Amino acid sequence: MKNGTRNRILTSVLLVGLTYAVFCQSEPNYHRVKVTSSSIVINGKTNVNHFRCRMDQPAINDSIVVKNIWTNLKIEFEGLSLKYSLYDFECGIRAMSNEFLELMKADEEPYLFLQLNAITICPYNDSFDELVVDAEVEILLAGVRRQITIVNGTVRNISSAKLTIEGDKELYMTDFGIEPPTKFLGIVKVTDDIHIQFEIGMEVSAL
Repeated sequence: MKNGTRNRILTSVLLVGLTYAVFCQSEPNYHRVKVTSSSIVINGKTNVNHFRCRMDQPAINDSIVVKNIWTNLKIEFEGLSLKYSLYDFECGIRAMSNEFLELMKADEEPYLFLQLNAITICPYNDSFDELVVDAEVEILLAGVRRQITIVNGTVRNISSAKLTIEGDKELYMTDFGIEPPTKFLGIVKVTDDIHIQFEIGMEVSAL
């Protein structure tokens, strides 16, 4: 496959291609990726209520160079790592936002890192406008790095160069060295599980 053809396919759907046949390629390619928007929601709960903390970030001015390799229905990435300040999360009221920052150890590690390592196209897709994918992701939170798999994520193709990636995953705070706190002499207890949702918009161009 010529480089021009491969680049046109990649730009259309973030390395997804216009036909499954292109995924037999195994040579590395390089593309420039600009994040146009980011939305991350962290949902948690206590034994008496729920909390929801959200971060909405506009476009990041700097673009990143991403290396990618296609193998059958799997695309591996190098360099697709995103950095978010925990101080940009809002939990509705200031007291809850402060509690969230304390819970996430923001004074020690103020950033959440999200790195996309690979996506696998699910074989039952019937449209390239909205693809169901499984994603291999690394999350760095509170100084602890974990590899996770997001099942049934979505790649939405907005135009020939724009797309969004969406997914969600249940995690456990103790996996990141975060001990769920108790309040009011142990009456209120934060549960260990949290649910993370993300939606990231991107523009992709060939180098």
